Amino acid sequence: MRLRDDDAFEQHKARVSTILDDLGDVHVEDSGRRGSTRRFDAEVDAPRLPLIARARFRYLEWWSRDGAGWRIAKYQYDYIDLIVGSRLAYHRHDLAGEADIVHIHCKPPGRPSSSPHFRAYEVDLREAHDEFAAVYASGRAIDCAGLRPLITTQKGSDA
Repeated sequence: MRLRDDDAFEQHKARVSTILDDLGDVHVEDSGRRGSTRRFDAEVDAPRLPLIARARFRYLEWWSRDGAGWRIAKYQYDYIDLIVGSRLAYHRHDLAGEADIVHIHCKPPGRPSSSPHFRAYEVDLREAHDEFAAVYASGRAIDCAGLRPLITTQKGSDA
């Protein structure tokens, strides 16, 4: 996704806030807009207070200035089931000495993950959120079945 100017980036932030607002009180942070890199962080715990939070949705994006606009450089989109401690996440960042590795983190409830990273394809924030929101709304557990371990050329971290 390439945003052509600062106004388009502001529209992106507003769309994300609107999407998340149905779930709870949204916290949005945008830093670095005047520099060459920019960090966008949107987070919401659901459901809205005063109820006990059952899930956390967190979306981190790092953007690089590209001429007069912005280009996404890396991301971390996470859904965490706070009740059972499970996690589903789509990430794109450097991993194990390799640049821009797209991968999934998946931790099922009640047991450790079978792999620190799973194979994935590129997703945008909206696609990741739609999947996370469907899992949350259904009340079903995060299911890691069918995911294939990511093989990198070097041993890496659990980022």
